[in-house]
Amino acid sequence: MRKGFRPDLRHRPVIVLSNNDGCVVAHSSEAKQLGIKMCQPFFEIEDLCFRENVSVFSINYELYANLSGRMMSTIASLTDSIDPYSIDECLANMTGYEQLNINLTELGFQIKERVLHNVGIPTCVGITPTKTLAKYCNHLAKHYRGINGVCNWLDLTPQRQAKALACEPVSEIWGVGRRYTERLNLMGIETALDLSRADPIKIRKEFGLALAMTVTELQGVTCIPLKLIKPKRKQIMRSRSFNSLVTAKEDLIGALTLHAQECGRTLRKEGSYAQVVGIVLNTNSFRTQDPQYHAYPCIGL
Repeated sequence: MRKGFRPDLRHRPVIVLSNNDGCVVAHSSEAKQLGIKMCQPFFEIEDLCFRENVSVFSINYELYANLSGRMMSTIASLTDSIDPYSIDECLANMTGYEQLNINLTELGFQIKERVLHNVGIPTCVGITPTKTLAKYCNHLAKHYRGINGVCNWLDLTPQRQAKALACEPVSEIWGVGRRYTERLNLMGIETALDLSRADPIKIRKEFGLALAMTVTELQGVTCIPLKLIKPKRKQIMRSRSFNSLVTAKEDLIGALTLHAQECGRTLRKEGSYAQVVGIVLNTNSFRTQDPQYHAYPCIGL
């Protein structure tokens, strides 16, 4: 997003820091090549950023929310309906478009160009029969320049589909985290292609229903439906880090009061109510020389 407003930042390493500039929440490909990782504390890379002339920005929630809303509206205007997945990502329903003789690849490029024109940010589009494959094709569209930002799975032959799955590790599949990756690797499942060829029944016995559904979706069968109507959330959480050590009880109470007010505002906006309020308090885990404490008191309402 920064590069959309600052053309001078193109091809330069850029990172965005969390509130109070605690850790990295977004980084450009150039910053990633320098070894900067997501969620990495800024103090660990501050010298590197200075040495490599990395552009560092603080997060701007209001700006990102505005851009996100404009992006979602633009995509919704070109498709039947959308399923917002995160602040910068959504899934769009294109069911039945081919029967109307609509070229989905051309529509993908139209979405990409319209978002760039209306919002000023680059996007990538993955077009597939399932949500899991859509996430994967979006990843391919983002990282392989020859695709030009739009990857239509339906345009690929079975041989090219297999090649596309074989080129990435299994960890790139939506929902496959580090622990799953380690266990899958021990079973000989190392690439996305390996996982797509696994037996869903066996995967379910070893890992549970969620990963079995992922395998089935990689095989082109829809298991995870689009959530075109967003359900009410089951919890509201605000997590913040202090930019300096807090030793006074009054400072801590002030911060808790502020976050409680923000949660209450969100509850009222959504017409919801709370049954339990929980507070998580942690000491700075990076200050290993200090005693470490963790508290999670809950209050029933």
